[in-house]
Amino acid sequence: MVYIIFFVVYGQAAALAPDEVLWPYFRALLQARIQADHAGALASLDAAIALDDGYVPAWLAKGEWLRELGHAEEARAAYERAAELGAGSPATYGLARLLIDDRRFDEAVALLEPLNAKLADPRLDALLGRAYRALGRAEDARIAAARGSGATSAMQWIDPRLAERTPYIAGFSNLLQHAQSLIQAGRQEDALTIAESLVAERPDDIAAINTLVWANAALGRFSKAQSVLRSGLKRYPDEPRLHQMMANAYLQQGNIDDGRRHLERVTELAPDNARALEELGWLIAREGRADEGIALLERALESGAREPKEVLYRLGLLLGAEERWEEAAARFRDAGRIDAAFAMAHVHLARCLAEAGDYGEAHAALAWADRIGTHASERASARRRLEQLQQGDA
Repeated sequence: MVYIIFFVVYGQAAALAPDEVLWPYFRALLQARIQADHAGALASLDAAIALDDGYVPAWLAKGEWLRELGHAEEARAAYERAAELGAGSPATYGLARLLIDDRRFDEAVALLEPLNAKLADPRLDALLGRAYRALGRAEDARIAAARGSGATSAMQWIDPRLAERTPYIAGFSNLLQHAQSLIQAGRQEDALTIAESLVAERPDDIAAINTLVWANAALGRFSKAQSVLRSGLKRYPDEPRLHQMMANAYLQQGNIDDGRRHLERVTELAPDNARALEELGWLIAREGRADEGIALLERALESGAREPKEVLYRLGLLLGAEERWEEAAARFRDAGRIDAAFAMAHVHLARCLAEAGDYGEAHAALAWADRIGTHASERASARRRLEQLQQGDA
């Protein structure tokens, strides 16, 4: 029902402001994403482009939907027009997808590699992984696929008029999601305005409080974020999410003692909170309580850490600092299995294997890190240590 209302509103708006490109553009988005009516959406985009031939999001959307309908040449023309208008990476991404569709994998790689070297992005890596695999470049494909595993959407132009949709979004929860999307899209000021209104409407809503804190923190307004959190903690003194966010705010300011205090409170209220266990473990281990820290990090893994490779990496660092080389190597090896492109996991694995006297495997780990190609100084340092140890045993 709400989408029908949106269509009516956009139609009325277009009648009142016939020269405004946003109304046919927004109508096109609803037609494509809600009704899957790409033909109707393209007609609306044509109306938008007729009003403003330089509106980049309309050209990018036109390229995407023409591709989905199988009109490759028209899609290519739309993406090229977007590129002429300065669309940058999203236009290149669209053109590369067309090349891959056409099985022109070498051309896709030639287009994507320079862009990815300048602007590393998991969505570019995901495309490169497909192209490498088709070209038989198995190891490159494995690395690119690992880097691209975090890609959840196609590349998009950050629409400068995004916030102008806000008056037409109905419902508290929809506005809340919209504010969070704006933060992720880099529109923190617009998100802040919405979040402030949501908290004013429902001052006891934890999700709204969290979003307001997030928006303030994203803008670097840490004192304001802490003020909101203090108010929230007065209402909800036993809410672990608020303690977690307060801990983050303190730690960002370098206030270790108060940060630790709030993390400890999280683990009291939610003993299986993997994020708090990880952060608290890392914090106290660096204060010299290595065994306690390692135990907490192990609990974080058992509790379903959101990024297990990072927990494994931290465990490897702590175990390595204790010269528990084989245990450290096992953690770095597991981190590298989760993410084949995790260069520093392979570098530290090589270092631990070298210290343990397993020189052949150490060379193999460094060779893999070399293939990834990042962290040149760390690779060189590990290689020097490996050579030094080998010479000492010669």
